[in-house]
Amino acid sequence: MPDVMKTLLLNPPSFENFDGGASSRWPATREIESYWYPVWLSYPAGMIPGSRLLDASPHKINWQQTVQICKDYEFLVLFTSTVGFASDLKLLRKIKEANPSMKVAFVGPHGHIKPDETLNASEDIDFIVRGEFDHAVTEYAHGKPVGEILNASYKKTERSFTTRRGRSFTRKSSMRCLSPRTSTSATSRLSATTCLSC
Repeated sequence: MPDVMKTLLLNPPSFENFDGGASSRWPATREIESYWYPVWLSYPAGMIPGSRLLDASPHKINWQQTVQICKDYEFLVLFTSTVGFASDLKLLRKIKEANPSMKVAFVGPHGHIKPDETLNASEDIDFIVRGEFDHAVTEYAHGKPVGEILNASYKKTERSFTTRRGRSFTRKSSMRCLSPRTSTSATSRLSATTCLSC
């Protein structure tokens, strides 16, 4: 088996009374605390041998513990959202102080919608992925140069960045491995996800 980067897929720690919500951290508090499992990070975790998915907030893992955990990894995939972006940048600075050689990809809606702003926000971010990121980060972990990865945006010079476009969203028709007994409604719900066993 070829060398694979030791990869940590991180749903980063939040801050007190910042409740979990659908698909990302949500700026609200309620009587109950609830978090959705980060399925968006579980797809690449299933494709990168030896990787770890760290869902920090529901497991009450704080930023100091996260920094310690990151010392043992070569590649960090950090799922960020607009509301937690500033906090994620501060966390990333601490991570890079503890592990300067770690490569970092920011994924999630913030980088997809605001790629320039995301890349220029920190020298610590090596690249971002627009759209679905599971195959892109898997390819990087397996040694593919970032310049050859579709939908990856990275700094080419200090003032410019480039994106290699071309990866389309996963379609229902490409998910041949779904069981024939899968109901139509279940298939519809799965149409935007990636089937890992194909």
